[in-house]
Amino acid sequence: MTLTRIAVLFALTALTPLAAVAQQQQQQQQPPRPDLGKMARGLGVTETALKACMPAPSKSQRPQRPDPAKISRCLSNDNPKLTAARVGEVLKANGPQGKRGG
Repeated sequence: MTLTRIAVLFALTALTPLAAVAQQQQQQQQPPRPDLGKMARGLGVTETALKACMPAPSKSQRPQRPDPAKISRCLSNDNPKLTAARVGEVLKANGPQGKRGG
């Protein structure tokens, strides 16, 4: 074996565990999922309807901030009295805690 091949083999062997650690850290940085059942009760709608109006982002996609007006329109069949303001309150009460970027 040449020195170059040994160096490449060593680099691959050393980097493989680092990639696993990096992936684990990335998964830990993902925000917790909201309790959709609790949110649905707060909005007076079914959890199924809420899931349909708030689809989960794919793993490769960064979650977008929910639009209370769009969600309230989507849920209007389940609760015609629901307002965008109420949706905003429930989203805020059930959203991630801590610092918010802005």
